[in-house]
Amino acid sequence: MIKLISWIGTLASIIGSFLVALHAFQIGYVCFIVGSAAWLFVGYTRKDSALITMNLIFFLANIVGIYNAF
Repeated sequence: MIKLISWIGTLASIIGSFLVALHAFQIGYVCFIVGSAAWLFVGYTRKDSALITMNLIFFLANIVGIYNAF
């Protein structure tokens, strides 16, 4: 299950990066939020504080990004 969630996080983040690069900001940031939320879950499950910290910051930055995109 964790492996599947980590792949969802990876794919969502990759897709989000291309969408933002293509100026599809709203959906790109939504993908980034899904990716960082998935990685937050993985980090919490693995008790990996570095992964949790990084993706919590990414999650918050993407909330700001989606707010500014609308």
